[in-house]
Amino acid sequence: MNHGLRLALLLPVAALIGCTLPSASSGTTPTGAWENWQIEAGTAITSPPNTYPSFLGAIQIQGAQVSGIFNTVYPPGTPTTSTTAQDYTGVFASATGNVTLATYGYGFSYIQPASPDIQVPVGVLGGCVYPPGYTGPECLAMFESPSVGVEIASLTGTYVGTITDSASPSMSGTATLTLTQTATPNSSGQFPLSGTIAFPSTSSFGTVPLGGTIAGEGIALSDSSAAPNSPTVNVTAAASADASQIAVSNLLYSNAGPGAVFVYTGTLTRQ
Repeated sequence: MNHGLRLALLLPVAALIGCTLPSASSGTTPTGAWENWQIEAGTAITSPPNTYPSFLGAIQIQGAQVSGIFNTVYPPGTPTTSTTAQDYTGVFASATGNVTLATYGYGFSYIQPASPDIQVPVGVLGGCVYPPGYTGPECLAMFESPSVGVEIASLTGTYVGTITDSASPSMSGTATLTLTQTATPNSSGQFPLSGTIAFPSTSSFGTVPLGGTIAGEGIALSDSSAAPNSPTVNVTAAASADASQIAVSNLLYSNAGPGAVFVYTGTLTRQ
């Protein structure tokens, strides 16, 4: 993570950019735990984010102090594709529930939601994003308004559902994904995941260990086994904000020689 310049004191958002803050609300009292957040332009979170720049990362509120680690997702074709994580610092106002945090002169302000799955309006501090080492135009991108953010609940648990492939004969059927999410993010603001996936009995693929991360709603997992002849397994998926479901967009399994690749899709529901 890039420790760079930190803003120890934050001015109110309105003083910085003259924008309208989300309406005041008491929200909930933060527990001090790290939270997985996705912030993007628009009025609703998209999967994957289709507005830029978007921000994926982690926020921790301890008393009146706020810490954050966020990656900026830039539009395709921009001069930089850097995903270097930035540290954020800020404050929590318990009387109003307002959270502000910033780095390098830009950041966010929102009202602490009552639960992780509630999307909240986000005020944007500044408007220009300056990634480390960027030497292009003075202002890379203006963050659109309105903007929205959501905390994604922890994925620790067991998910079961039907996954479907295009093989003939079909090897579709019930799969079970068991995950454990760490309580703290890594230095990139991603939350490590570990677990297993049990493939449908019709596939004879058995149960495979997995490891990976979640950043915002985006999940990336792969086979974590170091055993010889271990299968190649890669999972791309998205979590619902309340972590009740995981939508699998690409579950790849390969362990039978060149060209023998099986790709599944489906939705898994928390048990």
